[in-house]
Amino acid sequence: MRIFAIELSSRLGSIALVEDGHVVDEKRWEETFKNRQQLFDAMASLESDWDDIDIFAVGRGPGAFSGMRIGFSVVNSLAAPGVKPVHALNSGASIAAQSGADRTAVVGDARRNKVWAGVFVGTELEKEFELMEVDKLKEFIPDGALVASPDYDRLTDLLSEFKTEVMTEPIFPSAGTLGQLVHERLEKGVLSEPFEPLYMHPPVFIAPRFPA
Repeated sequence: MRIFAIELSSRLGSIALVEDGHVVDEKRWEETFKNRQQLFDAMASLESDWDDIDIFAVGRGPGAFSGMRIGFSVVNSLAAPGVKPVHALNSGASIAAQSGADRTAVVGDARRNKVWAGVFVGTELEKEFELMEVDKLKEFIPDGALVASPDYDRLTDLLSEFKTEVMTEPIFPSAGTLGQLVHERLEKGVLSEPFEPLYMHPPVFIAPRFPA
């Protein structure tokens, strides 16, 4: 089984080819957010024949909404010509897998004095992702959980207050790990999560400035 995976939910973007559960190629880059040329350059450097891909996988966040939307758009565009299957998985599972802990709390900066967080046992969600005020985080994270965040540099003061073990540097979701997790899930017959970005903030309606 050959999987193309894309992960754009954090400031460290990545794409990967995973074959039979093994990462055969992975490209990572620091996002500039000016344009997406880094992504397209990385895709060109894979030198992959898209017809040979069996599954197209995408990380659905939480995280940078613009990146997630682009990830879904790319996967849909690549999968459509050959009517290939697509698979979405939350990006926190990749962080939990990399942490190697029995239980991991994945926390992200949602701005506006808020954070999002989810708790994993292994790589499976035990507590679904929630958006919360920063002062509610201690109630959400269970005792003994390892705390990991792609935004540790922005949340250092908040996370340093926890008595549980905290990974003291950012840990980012990766396309390689995403592809491996999707392979494992498919082998077990686990279906894709909803094929849409996991966006924690509700939509914001801006009233028109002028009457229609």
